[in-house]
Amino acid sequence: MSLPKQWPTPTRVVRRYTTAWQQFGPFLGSSKSRIAVMAGGSVVAGLVEAVLLALVASLATALSQGQTQVDALPGPLEFEAPLLVLCLVGMGVAVFRGALQVWLAYVPASMSAAVMANLRRDLFERFTSASWKIQSAERDGHFQSLMTTQAIQASAAVTTLSEGISAVLMFFTLLASAFLLSAPTALILIGASAVLFVMLAPLARRQRGHARALSAENVEYAKGVQEMVQLAEETQVFGASRAYREAVEGMIQEVRRPLLQTRFLNRAVPALYQSVAFFLLLLALTIVFLSGATAIGELGAVVLILIRSLTFGQRIQASSTRMNELIPYMGRLRRALDHYADHTRQDGDQPLSRIERLGMSHVDFGYDAKTPVLHDVSFEASRGEVIGIVGPSGAGKSSIVQLLLRLRLPTSGTVTVNDQDGRDFRLEDWRHRVSYVPQSPQLLWGTVADNIRFYRDDISDADVEEAARKASLHEEILSWPKGYQTVIGQRAAAISGGQRQRLCLARALAGRPDVLILDEPTSALDVKSEQAVQESLARMKGEVLLLLVAHRVSTLSICDRVMVMGDGRLQGIAEPEVLLRDNDFFREITEISQAGHSVP
Repeated sequence: MSLPKQWPTPTRVVRRYTTAWQQFGPFLGSSKSRIAVMAGGSVVAGLVEAVLLALVASLATALSQGQTQVDALPGPLEFEAPLLVLCLVGMGVAVFRGALQVWLAYVPASMSAAVMANLRRDLFERFTSASWKIQSAERDGHFQSLMTTQAIQASAAVTTLSEGISAVLMFFTLLASAFLLSAPTALILIGASAVLFVMLAPLARRQRGHARALSAENVEYAKGVQEMVQLAEETQVFGASRAYREAVEGMIQEVRRPLLQTRFLNRAVPALYQSVAFFLLLLALTIVFLSGATAIGELGAVVLILIRSLTFGQRIQASSTRMNELIPYMGRLRRALDHYADHTRQDGDQPLSRIERLGMSHVDFGYDAKTPVLHDVSFEASRGEVIGIVGPSGAGKSSIVQLLLRLRLPTSGTVTVNDQDGRDFRLEDWRHRVSYVPQSPQLLWGTVADNIRFYRDDISDADVEEAARKASLHEEILSWPKGYQTVIGQRAAAISGGQRQRLCLARALAGRPDVLILDEPTSALDVKSEQAVQESLARMKGEVLLLLVAHRVSTLSICDRVMVMGDGRLQGIAEPEVLLRDNDFFREITEISQAGHSVP
């Protein structure tokens, strides 16, 4: 059984906009006081508007009758002045009105810009403070959509809200002025506004539904576009097949449909309002005439106020319609901000000055409760050692790396630092002491120096150059067109894969870490590039604790000990020659490597 249709009552309207304010209010911050000031300015603007309309009506009446002296203004205001003086007064009021309107236009624009900046800043802070579990679960393009389209639309709501508040206050100010001139006119305005609101409420509900769909589809579209960028190379190689083109066309159509419906209602509702309002205006003039208001000046003022009221009524309707479109964006942003804030990284409170020993004690871990990945892993490594980590795919190597980087937390057990639980130490110190070179290093669009420094202001140019020397890259950088000021980027063709890997090694070394973790540092390199990276790592032996996740046995040649992982368990940790004798997997990959094949 379907529920009875609920017509928009004042209580429901207040409840709806109270809900909207609860979603929107947190975005305003310090702008709330400015909205209050703007509201006061709108009331003043409405009064000035009413006075100006009354002056125009009186001047028009006097001119039409050939008078040089204006004896009275419409309504209860008694005023007598020469026509020329009244013209000058009217021009002064008009200039004041113009200045006031410019100020009323600037205030919401400045608030909107401030809200967008604050919102993007808040999103960035909360996203970067969220745990890696939350960050890594986000589909590509989602955060980009929040920072761009969603933030822009939410900031536009500030302007829309301000315009709506201003229009409402000026409308009611004119309504009060209309009571002074003609009580029947004011009653007609109230009745007409109520009729228009009830008539257009169903369209407003439909628009909110289309706007919610549009907000959701914009996010999905941004994710799809991000995926297109990431797959650009593969698309060039394999070609854009018919299925791929149909998938892209499907994404476009999913956005087109709610966009069409939303934009149509944005234009149709105000136009419909205007047509109905003119009909009601003519009806109101008929009633005013029948009520006996036949004085030309009074009737002229009434007409001007009615027309001007229609303008502000249309603005109110347009603002309400636009807010219906923007509310879903604000709700999505509010949920994202709360989601990030509810899943912040766990931090410690103790300083970490130096790492001498790093390990795990009886660590279990799983990405979810149903899928355990690591089982009772325990080991310890000391500063100066080089520890290799090997095992088949899915053995838990990457999970160990993420736990040692404190990107994730163990389900049970502890990551130990100097025989103490690693969670006790501040993350800021941990990031400084433990560095990382990923298997697929990412480059910034910027100079070589910027890429090595990576937004760390405490790293000097001398530190950048020293790190490049340690990574065996300094001489090659000097041979580039602008040396350390050469601009490179993720898709730049200026550097090879081996240079990219060593540049990111220099990035990791620039902070002078105690622990350096490398995930498959040579897996995608040719023999010459691999040798260059190996030489760089060999020079660091004895200075830092090196942990190398590797598939190539050649990468393990500098290791003091090797950890062998299998099915999430530590099958052994010992010198390579001991494992060659005692561990079947290590012996197998060594034999495969010696036979000239790749390790599985």
